[in-house]
Amino acid sequence: MEDEKCGCGGEETVKRPLEDDTEENSECCGPPQGRGVDCGDEASPEDLGCCEGPVEVKMGCCSASEPTKKDMAGGKETLLAAGGCCTEDGPQEDGCCSEAGPQEDAGCGCGCGGDFPDESLINNPVKPESIADPDFFDQLEQYAQLMGIVQIGYTHVTSELVNSKEHPQYLHAIVLTYQMGQDIIETPPGPEAQELNNATYTKLGRINYALSDFIRSRGFATQVAHPYGGLLNFSPLGQKAGLGWIGQSGLLISPELGPRMKISAILTSIENLPLKEPEDYSWIPDYCAVCGKCIKACPEEAMVEKESCCGMELEFIESRCIGCSQGCTYCIEECPFDKKGYQPVKIKFDKMNVKLAEKRSKDN
Repeated sequence: MEDEKCGCGGEETVKRPLEDDTEENSECCGPPQGRGVDCGDEASPEDLGCCEGPVEVKMGCCSASEPTKKDMAGGKETLLAAGGCCTEDGPQEDGCCSEAGPQEDAGCGCGCGGDFPDESLINNPVKPESIADPDFFDQLEQYAQLMGIVQIGYTHVTSELVNSKEHPQYLHAIVLTYQMGQDIIETPPGPEAQELNNATYTKLGRINYALSDFIRSRGFATQVAHPYGGLLNFSPLGQKAGLGWIGQSGLLISPELGPRMKISAILTSIENLPLKEPEDYSWIPDYCAVCGKCIKACPEEAMVEKESCCGMELEFIESRCIGCSQGCTYCIEECPFDKKGYQPVKIKFDKMNVKLAEKRSKDN
């Protein structure tokens, strides 16, 4: 998450809460959804394997019974009674939870991450090429979009983007986003939501391997960073690739998808990636700072406001987040970028800033 560091001063900003004052924007009015492919579509080659059933993915701490939205809204005490992530009986088999509740250290199994074997069908070339023709990138992007990829960005991997002790084989990254289905958003945290979540990660992973094969077949080498894996820090990577900006929830927010996305990457030997000057999305944290709906929506209190030298700062406690372990999406569901779309939120925020500037001008 991008936190505002000490550096007091600057222009006055609107303080929380930021309540919706326009009923007409309550329906979804965002940009067109990304294209997907279903089993049986002519556009989905059989050899991609992206329509097969989900493979088993190890989950974090999950409840024996699925809590309802009412249970989740009641806080931790109600969630305990409903059989949520942590029980009063002590640790579950995966060791994630204890009598004191979710662990707050980075070792908790409730976070995404893991090692995934390379399932590309084509081996890396012995002597990989490093320079690609412009037509290659057009073909790659068309192929990726055909399989449901919504955004494609390019960047170079720096040390702060690497989570794993394993050093990446290549530092040139092709970054991909994939839309999460409405069924995941509407399903309360629990086994069903986690199954939907895992299936989405699995499908995106298979798309990655198919794209890896495409790249390798043209003479270039690849290393797939699986979307459920722990090799790279995907939200900052997506921001660096110009796909959007990290919001208060720690999720990447993009014009096309808001926060409703999975992110993956393919590292490659291609050195002349078509890097582009990104649009300015840096206003997003300013909006998030006066919104705070994701903070209120989180049943696990994974986002905590703490006072600093310059006022309140937000700390994201990753070990409390049950997005990876139980498919929780409440922070996405309540986000105005998901409910209304990127452009309507930006228009409203710009209008608020204009009014604020006019007020300051009159006061002076």
